[in-house]
Amino acid sequence: SIPQHFEVPVIGFNSAKFDVSLVFKNLKSKNWRIVKHVGSGTVAKQIIVRHKDTHIQLRFVDALIYCTKMTLKKFVRDIGGGTMTKGRFPYEYINIDNYATELDKSEPFPREAFDNKLKNKSISEAKYQEYLIEAAKFTTRWDQARSYNIQDTRIMIEPIDNLIKMMFKYKIDMLAMFSMSQCANVIKYSSAYDDFKMNGDYNTEDTDKPINITMPYWTAKVESYIEQDQKKNRDSSNNVTIDDYEYFKELFEKQRC
Repeated sequence: SIPQHFEVPVIGFNSAKFDVSLVFKNLKSKNWRIVKHVGSGTVAKQIIVRHKDTHIQLRFVDALIYCTKMTLKKFVRDIGGGTMTKGRFPYEYINIDNYATELDKSEPFPREAFDNKLKNKSISEAKYQEYLIEAAKFTTRWDQARSYNIQDTRIMIEPIDNLIKMMFKYKIDMLAMFSMSQCANVIKYSSAYDDFKMNGDYNTEDTDKPINITMPYWTAKVESYIEQDQKKNRDSSNNVTIDDYEYFKELFEKQRC
């Protein structure tokens, strides 16, 4: 029997580079195997993993391959038509070595935990006070992390849905494409056939210029080929001759594809 494959897209934002490099080593496990990797070692346009028993496939893609490069805030605003409200979380402060200890704590994160070392910026006092009010709603930092991740995912739903609907107007399955340029190319051909009817009656129009094989034209061609062969010391005994004129003239006039 032929196994049935159920494929589930897993869409990230700006995940083709840094994020994928972190999870790539964990995509291959006892029950899952990588069946396709599109892209390079540093930029993964698409990664597909398949479960060995259920044959379910997870396809990891980056939403940015379907639009121009932009920040998440602009992605939500320009394509989703909304505003980004995902709260605050010190993701630089949490790492693989301290996450268990730090997230088990119940008190809010200290202000210095929000320092952005990559941009050399610190959170303002006003924004930290807003965080403290929000953090008071949670029992542990695990709850804060869970809420932040849920909001971080939810804000992407509407813009991604809008992109899919935008492509579907042209009968295009966006998630089957690999890039924005590929989507644009398919839209171009889709638009070209908007008014085309499969069973329509169309008059053929031949815009090609006819080739008129005249005797002077044919004589010049034959002599030119003979001259080329003589210069290269090639055997020209089987070449076309001037006497073949009528045969080839008729051939060109009556040829059909």
